[in-house]
Amino acid sequence: MRAPASAPLVLRGGPGSGKTVVILHRARQLRDSAPGFRVRVLVYTNVLRDFIRSAVADLDLDPESVLTFDHWCRLEHQRLIGPPPLDDKGFPDFLRIRRDLLAALRRLKAPPSLDAALVDEGQDLDDTCYALLRLAAGHVTVAFDSRQAIYRDAAGDDLPSSLGGRAAEIDLASTYRACPFVVDLACGFIEDPTQREVFRSQAATEQEERQTPLLYRASDDGDERRRLLEVLRERLHRNERVGILFPTLRQVQDYAGFLRTEGIMAAKQPETDRQGRRPTLDFAAGRPVVLTFHSAKGLTFDSVLIPGLSSNALRAARGSAGRMLFVAVTRATRWVYMSGPDGRTDDRVNAAFTALVSRRRGTIQSRADAPPTPGREGLRPDDLRDI
Repeated sequence: MRAPASAPLVLRGGPGSGKTVVILHRARQLRDSAPGFRVRVLVYTNVLRDFIRSAVADLDLDPESVLTFDHWCRLEHQRLIGPPPLDDKGFPDFLRIRRDLLAALRRLKAPPSLDAALVDEGQDLDDTCYALLRLAAGHVTVAFDSRQAIYRDAAGDDLPSSLGGRAAEIDLASTYRACPFVVDLACGFIEDPTQREVFRSQAATEQEERQTPLLYRASDDGDERRRLLEVLRERLHRNERVGILFPTLRQVQDYAGFLRTEGIMAAKQPETDRQGRRPTLDFAAGRPVVLTFHSAKGLTFDSVLIPGLSSNALRAARGSAGRMLFVAVTRATRWVYMSGPDGRTDDRVNAAFTALVSRRRGTIQSRADAPPTPGREGLRPDDLRDI
């Protein structure tokens, strides 16, 4: 990416279009453009930060140059103002930190502390965030996809003006990584018909085998967990990278504990303490990863398993259900499994699968008609312990 740094740059692209890879290569190119060039890669979630840090060594980038946006704000607040404010529960008050930092930057009119800030998954940052970046960095590059906005309603047309109105724009040619069946399922969660067809046209991967996305309507919680365990073991037996995604953090904790009792040591989304500290999520061990939809943004897996899809759980996640489901499904390249309680599975999920089944591109099962998990002949439970 050789676009000049004289103006802000917006990179538009859907899932799998290579936004993160371009951001990292651009970070290295800018860093090497002048001695002592100060560059940071800023992301929205801790999990994406951990994922990118696990890969930057190949580009000779410093892992510490990859930060979450809010952690960078905390560091700048500490440097310019003092200890960051806390909320009534004792955690950093990130909204106030952003506002106070912006006011301080406007008041002090200090030179930018960064030569360049490169933002991945920038659709969830608001105007305050971009105002901060304009004042704190000599150059800003933002990778953006409004369809994947979870925390706010992102209008992609407003981003250039948020960056000062003179931003250059590059549309990363669409070569979506997932097979057509996964694309079809993801299209069921795009409301706008025009955007839906544009997204469908971006799929360049051929369907190598007929693995249709599967919706399992469980008779009860025990049945849903039993079926998830069968599916997960089968996917691990295929040596796939598996993400298990949930609407809420409570479900992440519950299911990660359940998998541990069954001998599957999945990597679980870490929690942050009051000082903002959290363990690093290890992506190198090859274990299945248990995350919320929100924390999975920017990641990719061979298969994605999405249990717990009751309407109540999606409401509890406090976001746009359609966009959250789109983000969750588009983490998969090969196959998607979804499940929820029979009679209480979210209507959006039911509608998406009903449309797929009518075209013979999806499968709906219940306990009565679920077949034995394929590929398990002669496979003992102990064969999959401590994965």
